[in-house]
Amino acid sequence: MRVVVVGNGMVGHHFVEALLDRAAPGQIELSVFGAEALPAYDRVHLSEYFQTKSASQLMLADAVTYQERGVKLYLN
Repeated sequence: MRVVVVGNGMVGHHFVEALLDRAAPGQIELSVFGAEALPAYDRVHLSEYFQTKSASQLMLADAVTYQERGVKLYLN
């Protein structure tokens, strides 16, 4: 089965995680498209980036994590 997710925000990211957790390995060919240059990050706590957190601390997953789970991630 092919699944395309348009949007790599928090909701799109959590959808991808839930889908992969429920699917058997190799059952889904998953592609994710995000408008931003970075993979999903915690937008709720984005203001903390300017105070105490680094960009990496706000990341929900990096490109390597998507790749390891067999997800094709397209950014920008």
